[in-house]
Parts: sequence; structure tokens; C-alpha cells
Amino acid sequence: MSWGEVMPGVLGLALLWVLPGYAVLRLLGARGLLALGAGPAVTSGLSGTLAIGYGLVGLPWSLATLVLGLAAAVLVAAVLGRVLGTTHDPAGTTVAGEKRLSRTERLWLTLTWTLGGGALAAAMVKGIGRADQPAQAWDAVFHLNALWFIRDTGNASSLGGLAPMYGDTVAPFYPATWHGIVAVAPGFPRVAEAANGSLLVLGSVIWIGGLVALSRVVWPARALPTVLVPVLAAAYVTFPAVAVSMLAVWPFALSMACVPGTIALVIATFRGVLSWQMHLALGIGLLWAVVGVVLAHASGLFSLMVLALPLLTVLLARQLWRRARQGSAVVPALVMVGWLVAIVAGTWFLVNFPPVRSIMDYQRGGQSSYLPGIASLLIDHPLVYVYKITSVNIVGTLLAGLGIVLATRWRHARWLIVSLVVAIVLTLLAAGPPENPARVLAGFWYTQPSRINQLILIPAIMLASGAGSWLARAAARRLGAPLWAPATILVVALVALTGGLRWTSQTQVMASTYTTYPIAWGTILEPAEIEMIDRAAESLPEDAVVLGEAVAGSPFLLHRADVEVVFPQLGQIPNSPERTILEQRFHRWRTDLEVCQAVRDLGVTHVYADSLTFEDPLNAKYESTTQGLYNIEPDPESEDWQLVDTGGHASLWRFTGCNR
Repeated sequence: MSWGEVMPGVLGLALLWVLPGYAVLRLLGARGLLALGAGPAVTSGLSGTLAIGYGLVGLPWSLATLVLGLAAAVLVAAVLGRVLGTTHDPAGTTVAGEKRLSRTERLWLTLTWTLGGGALAAAMVKGIGRADQPAQAWDAVFHLNALWFIRDTGNASSLGGLAPMYGDTVAPFYPATWHGIVAVAPGFPRVAEAANGSLLVLGSVIWIGGLVALSRVVWPARALPTVLVPVLAAAYVTFPAVAVSMLAVWPFALSMACVPGTIALVIATFRGVLSWQMHLALGIGLLWAVVGVVLAHASGLFSLMVLALPLLTVLLARQLWRRARQGSAVVPALVMVGWLVAIVAGTWFLVNFPPVRSIMDYQRGGQSSYLPGIASLLIDHPLVYVYKITSVNIVGTLLAGLGIVLATRWRHARWLIVSLVVAIVLTLLAAGPPENPARVLAGFWYTQPSRINQLILIPAIMLASGAGSWLARAAARRLGAPLWAPATILVVALVALTGGLRWTSQTQVMASTYTTYPIAWGTILEPAEIEMIDRAAESLPEDAVVLGEAVAGSPFLLHRADVEVVFPQLGQIPNSPERTILEQRFHRWRTDLEVCQAVRDLGVTHVYADSLTFEDPLNAKYESTTQGLYNIEPDPESEDWQLVDTGGHASLWRFTGCNR
């Protein structure tokens, strides 16, 4: 399927993610770019909460019920805004900037957003290939089938809604906010197109929109930093490209994309002298945005802590300093000490909280030195997999460095330096020697440097935008030219010096899990095998149940052809002894009575076989725990096996060997 055919769906998904949250914030009193950039986080919070509520009361999840619930939230926001008198409060404008952007400034922002967001979207489209091309990464297989089950069951709750992914043997908590919205998005015939379309929305709309909103409150007196942000953001490969392709952590990517807009709401809620009504109204919006970040992925809580705690500490310190100057300093000092103690105590609690500890105990290797990680951060080279260095982002690093120097004089931006340093330290801890005891702090993100370094981009882009604005203004004063002239030269230089906003690197990373064969980390499906799987909707009967090694590609039958499979994900399914028997001993079906009993219990009718070996140049995936299904060799001469279809190294067989 072509991208042109799904573009209406992409537009619809963008509107579904932005407009409800925007309406809630606007009715509460937030304005303009602040409401626009933080809107997706609020929508995510509302959607994730609705999905849990619907699951508890048995209300089916669909586009209609989602829109109905969001409409109710908008109505409540309208009532609250009217009661508090904040909907039309002029303070709503000042919290998003000291003055509204002029028509010319809005036009320039539209142009740079089109350039930056368009470049990101175009690189994704180029790397993905066709709109229905399946992502071949471990997490992607899970997420695609999770979307299919939500459509099938009408349950998008994070509290057990994805139990079918585990054979209904367990119903664990799993962050399903991304899945819930994407599964019911209109205009997508299958979940593969919906998932791929959502990546464009995450990068070009939600991520850039949040950064634009954040820059508006970080640099409220000037419009140029905000205008520069979309182009600066598009020059980084770390996010969204690495997150949505090589890592394929799509729920985590949603959480990360919502962080900048949420921090913008933090600043708007606590900055300056506002009426208690406006503080309350913005606080309600902030609460929903935080819920959205955390429900999208639990690590979002820690991401907010890293980036927002320095900010909140600065804002609190300023308020306490004002109080101390007006009277006794004892109470403000005690409050500040209590705040710092609360941060330390909260961190200690989280480190020792069993559910969090299970994440932090995830074992991951590192490097013997911190130098490779530092080098990768300086040029924005992916901290995952081995990619050729086709372009670098030295420009962004230099601008961020200048921004650090300038921010030491700009009191309101100093918290950005602290957040940047903390994010860098955590990234290097994850990337460096495993024996460092402080490395446990990186465990909040599964000790994966390629996840943590995405946090670096937010303060770095803010600092770079401030520095870029300063350079343009200095050049304009020195040359006696209008500001737009050096600003335009700066944008052109950014595009040129980053190789067309890192086009080759962006497309290389995106294609590495979609269309570059062999696929990074191991090829699951060859092009001919994808075609065979798509044909399975017609070649297999409606009651077919297919057994096959998951890493060989059998799970793709579920979401692409609506064919039931024994293993809907690449991970092991707990509390299912029948599946364990088949994983380990199916190749002994002729002699092992337990194998055939498991086949009958699970209703297996067909087998997915793949002759590709791990040593093949195509770099097949290999899983040591599923040796009973590895390289199944059906006997075409036996009455127990009847060939249904072939494609590449894979084939589909009707299996009747256990019927007798």
C-alpha cells in the first residue's frame, strides 16, 4: 500500500492526538503554542485513563467510545474554565510568552516547522518503504500484534488488556496508551499501516510541537528561538529515528515525545505571579499531561524527574527567596531543605521499590571506556547497533555548547544546564563499564544508553535555539541588517552543514529494520515471505491455527492475514506448558506423545517452516529456547504434511501428523 493511500489516516491520527488535549487546555486557560504542544500529552493521559476505565466496566474500546470519552473531558474542561474564570484570562497568553507571536513570526514558524517536520517525515517514509512494510525488530512484533488484539477484543486497558499476547495465561500491566489510540485510528485498513503512520505523527507533530511549546516558555521574550527549534530538532537521529526503528519502542517514544510539552506546562503552571484560579486550571492540565507521559510508558516518570526536578527546584528557590527577603528566612530555608530531602528519599524509595527494581535489575553489557559514548554524543551517532558514519551533527553540539556559556548569564535558563549534565551522566553510566556501582541509576531506562540519551536532546535543543537566536541578533546588529536575514542564513547553514538535516543517517537508521536486507539484528522476513504471509488470508482456512518458530516470522500471520498463531510474540509465554513443550520438542512429534497432546490442546492445524539458517548471509534470527521449532523440515512425501504455499525460505504446511 502506498503512502498516498494512508495520508488521510495519518492526518486523522494527528488531529485525534492533538485536538482533544488542545481543546481541554485552551478551555482551561492555556493559549496558542503551549496548548498546541502540550495537547498530545493531555490526550494521551485522557485516552489511557479511559481505556482502563472502559476495561473495568466492560465497555468496548473503539473510535466512537474514545471520541465520546474525549468529548466528555472537553465538556468538563469548559465547565471548569467557566467556573474558575480562566478560559479568557489574559494571563493565559503571558504564560506562553511575554507577547503573542506576530503574523510574520507565525509565518516563519510555519515555514521552519514544515521544513523540519517535513524532513523527518520524508526520511521515515524513505526508510520504511511502503506504508504497509512491517518493522522487523523484537519489540515491533509485539506491538503490531497487540494492535490487532485491541481491534479484535475491544480492550485497550493497560491493566491486562493485552493478556491475549500471553495466551491469556497472565494479564500483566503493560502500557497500552499508544496501542489504544493507534488501534482505532481511522483510515488504516491494517495495523501495520496505522503503526507506521503513527511514527510520522510522533516525530513531525507531537515531538516538534512539544519542543516548540517548551521553547516558547523558556525564551518568552523572543520568537526566534521558537522559530529555529523545528530545524534544530530535525537534525538529530537519536530521536525519533533510533527510537522508532532500531529500538522499535513505540510506547516509550510516545512518552518521550510528550515530555517537552509537559515540561512547558510545568513552567507555565508555576512561573510568575498568577491568580490561584489560573494556577489551579493549568495544574489540572499539567496533571493530565503527566498522566499521559507515565501511562504511555512508566519510565516517563523518571524522564520527567531528570528534566523537571532541576526546573522545579529553581522555581521553588526563587519563590522562597522572595519570601525570605520579605520576612524571616527560617521557614523558606526549612522548606528548601525538606524539598531536597524529599528528592533524595523519593529516589531511594524508587530504587528499592520491587516493580521498579525488576526493571533496574535488567542485565545489559557496557563498554570498558566512556570515551566511545562521549564521541557518539558529540556527533549524535546512534548508541545502538553498528552504523556507518554518513553524517554528523557538530553544528548542534557547538550551538548547544554556546548556549551553555550564554545560559550561565541567563538565570531563567540555568536549569537547562543541570538537566543536560544529568542526562549526559546517566547516558554515560549506561554506556560505560558495568562494574561502576553508580550505574544502577541508569536502570530506570533498562540501562540502555540509546534510550537515555534521548533525554539529552530536550535541553540541548533549547540551549541551541537560544544560542542560534543570539548569534542571529548579534549579526543583525553588527551588519545593520534586518533580523530575518542572518536568521535565514543560519537555517540554510544548518541544513547544509548537517547534510540536508542528516538525510543519509536518518534514512539509514529507519531502513535498517524495514527494508535494508539483511535486517539489523537478523532478518525475520524476506520480501517474498511477506508476500506469502499476506496470501495466507486466502490460502489458509478461517479456523487455521499456525505453529512456527516466532523468530522465523510466524507471528506476522496474525496482524497481516488475521490467522491465529500459537506464538503472537517473540518472547516466551509464561504459564503455558503446552507452548513450552512445542518450543523445545516439536521436532520429536513422531515419538514424543506429549508433543502431539500439546498440538491437539492448542488446536494446531498448520505449521510455518523456515529453512534459513543462522549462518546464512541474510543473517537469520536465532533463539536458543525454541530449538524444537528451529529449521523444521516437513516431508513432502508424507501424508502428514501437505504444502500450502511457499515464499523465500519459508513455507506453510497443513499438518495432520498428530491427528491419528
